[in-house]
Amino acid sequence: MKNNGNEELGLFNELNNFIKSNGALTIVLKYGVFGVLWIILSDSFLYVLAGDSEQYRSIQTFKGWIYVALTMIIIYILINNREKRIKYAITECNKAINECNIATKELEHIAYYDTLTGLPNRTMFYKMVTNMANGPETEFAVAFIDIDNFKFINDTLGHYVGDEFLKYMGDKISEELVYPDMVARVGGDEFALLVINYESKEKLLKKLDNLIRILGETWNYEGRDFFVSVSMGVAFYPEDGQNFDTLLKHSDVAMYNAKTEGKNKISFYEKNIHEKSNNFILMSNKIQKGLTNKEFILFYQPQIELRTGKITGMEALIRWNHLGEGFVPPNEFIRVAEATGQIYELENRIIRNVLAQKKEWEERGFRDLELSFNLSSKSLIRDSKFEQIEELLSEYDLDYTNIVIEITETAVISNIDLAVERLNILREKGFKIALDDFGTGFSSLTYLMMLPIDIIKLDKSYVCMKNMEDKDIHIIKFVVSLAREFGFKVVAEGIETKEQLENLISIGCEYGQGFFLGMPMDADGINALLQVTSANL
Repeated sequence: MKNNGNEELGLFNELNNFIKSNGALTIVLKYGVFGVLWIILSDSFLYVLAGDSEQYRSIQTFKGWIYVALTMIIIYILINNREKRIKYAITECNKAINECNIATKELEHIAYYDTLTGLPNRTMFYKMVTNMANGPETEFAVAFIDIDNFKFINDTLGHYVGDEFLKYMGDKISEELVYPDMVARVGGDEFALLVINYESKEKLLKKLDNLIRILGETWNYEGRDFFVSVSMGVAFYPEDGQNFDTLLKHSDVAMYNAKTEGKNKISFYEKNIHEKSNNFILMSNKIQKGLTNKEFILFYQPQIELRTGKITGMEALIRWNHLGEGFVPPNEFIRVAEATGQIYELENRIIRNVLAQKKEWEERGFRDLELSFNLSSKSLIRDSKFEQIEELLSEYDLDYTNIVIEITETAVISNIDLAVERLNILREKGFKIALDDFGTGFSSLTYLMMLPIDIIKLDKSYVCMKNMEDKDIHIIKFVVSLAREFGFKVVAEGIETKEQLENLISIGCEYGQGFFLGMPMDADGINALLQVTSANL
């Protein structure tokens, strides 16, 4: 019985759902039920009320009019409710269609525009360049822009600030372009320009030079200044490529060439750039093999007290004794190592060897001998690399007051505040800080006031002036006296002749280094020299 009841209930539910889903049938059934109930109930009621047939007929007629009125009301209510539901459904459907048309426009925008900067993205740039290549225009240029040292901002302040910087750069570039020229963001910190409005390559170069100058203005974020520079590569249609992929590839190759030549510059694509690129890759591979085979060694160049000839310190210099090619000049591999990141491994090895050598000299009695090494800008600014440097510097039990860390202006100008903070950490540990290549930067005098430094290393371009005249000597004298006014020790670099030595002594420079005073030597050579000259220490 129970199962039969459940089956009947199930059938009833199915029938009920069917009726609800069929609007017309619902109305008809409701009308039919009302009609049947009206006839049965009203006739029974009439038999009770009517006294005779005449009265029955009168009431029957009146009942008919009531029935018509009630059925009209019921039908109206049923149809009106149905109309309301239909109108509501149509309204909701229209809303859904409109919203769908809007979730389409947004998708179209996402497909063609960068969500961070609002600039056209790589897909849109592809369409524009392709349209230009297939259109009536005979010439246009594609310029590829990469922000130099962008990772410094991400690594030191986080990706949120990095995103703010990218939006800033996108706005700056857009402000300088005139329609129909356009800019797109095609990668993380990479932008691309489609340049149509130029009369000649010379005028285009001038136009892009001006853009680099404007982009190179210092960026201020929450009171902190960041030095900005970009590298740019340019390819021309149709001579450098006749489709999007080739043009973008060649402009990218040209940009990379600009970076290897010192950054913050423009490079036009040339066929021999491929050869340079291949040489770069070959050099990178050779460096890696050199690291594996332990071909990199340290040489040391004496630093001398000029008036007495006394050896007061040594500068550690990296040298590469290639197994098959012999010594490879530093200017051939340092820049590549910096670009590839191999400089970090080189630097770690330099620091370990310097500290081990300093400890050996202290054990041999040369405790007052200063030993200096260079710290790259990337290691100073990047959090993870600086932490590694700190760990390395803490491994040895040494008197750090006689160890000098040399930095260059490029190590600090990208983030002056952070550089000052990091240099103060090193000084608190006892290290001396030297500003290397002083005098080559446009704002060196400003840094003298800001940086926690102890030593100024006068760039060899001052010392090695050919046919040095009185005005040249006055310039050097001014620089030396100014540095001494701030309380800095001055070390002149690149002394190569007796005349240069005498000139430096005459203007009051106390310390120096160079081939005339002492050639860089390996540890064995320096040990022999120290043994001979130990009486001077």
